[in-house]
Amino acid sequence: MEREKHSISVRLNGKEQKVKEVAYEQQNDDSSLIPRPNNVLDFKKRQAERKRNEQPYWDDGNREKSPGLPFKRKKKALYKGAKPHLSMTLLAAICSALVIGIGMGLVVLTLFTGEPAEGTEANSANADVPVFSGTDAGLPVLAVEVVQGGAFAAAEKGMESVQILQDRGLAALLTEHTDPFYMFIGLGGDRAQAGQISNLYQEYGQETYVKSYRIEGQAVTGQPEDVTSWFDRAVGQYKELLHLSVDGLTGGTLPTAEKAAELEQNLDTLQVERDQVFSKLPDAAQPSALALGDALVKGKDQLKHYVETEDAAALWGTQQALLEALLAYEQLVATLG
Repeated sequence: MEREKHSISVRLNGKEQKVKEVAYEQQNDDSSLIPRPNNVLDFKKRQAERKRNEQPYWDDGNREKSPGLPFKRKKKALYKGAKPHLSMTLLAAICSALVIGIGMGLVVLTLFTGEPAEGTEANSANADVPVFSGTDAGLPVLAVEVVQGGAFAAAEKGMESVQILQDRGLAALLTEHTDPFYMFIGLGGDRAQAGQISNLYQEYGQETYVKSYRIEGQAVTGQPEDVTSWFDRAVGQYKELLHLSVDGLTGGTLPTAEKAAELEQNLDTLQVERDQVFSKLPDAAQPSALALGDALVKGKDQLKHYVETEDAAALWGTQQALLEALLAYEQLVATLG
């Protein structure tokens, strides 16, 4: 049985018009826009193109369509004029050094020869060369480490503690011109020696404190040369006596008869010279100078007694004399200063 065919009829002005039906043909719109790829390889064409690319580039001189290079501008110097400026600075430094060197040479020449250099004018009345002497060197500096046993607001209370220690055969001294009053009970040439003396006192139950003590003798200038020389030697013997006393008390190198004899000879020489030297000091400074000399003699005698008897109390007597000499020298410097 055949399937009924459908048809379309159109009536126009009462008349039926037959329309011829045409089957719709589907077209691919992309085919008109995008060409189909050519899948056929032309090896001859590719070989010719490869040979053409292997040939070197040939410049035919035609620059009409070639890209132009930017105009090459001349770079400005970053440090224009730097070299002349450096040269002028170096030249100025050299000239300054020459002028200073020549000037210093003329001064040194004038000082050592006493005559002006050639090409300079000299005034005979004002051209005296200064003469330097040892009198401006000042008195020696005395620096030690002191063992302090206490500080007291009242001198009477401090003297009671001093007396207790001295009755035990130990060294003790109360300062006079300080506030508060300090009780010194020993000393050493350095921190280690003072620490050894401090340990000996701690065995007696005494509280101790080690501190540095320095007398600035160089501040005293203008003294005669023989005065300065005497105190230089006196301070040297003071340090030697201090070293021997600490060694004897702490079990170090014991003082020998030879060392004691040498020390005694040096201090006796100072004792002979001191009257003439001290006469050149101001009257206000002479009591302190005499106290210093007497304390050194006392320390020398105590050391000699220890060498002869090996009595340790004599070494504590040496420490006592050294404390007295220390405060006497401090008072002397304060008076002369």
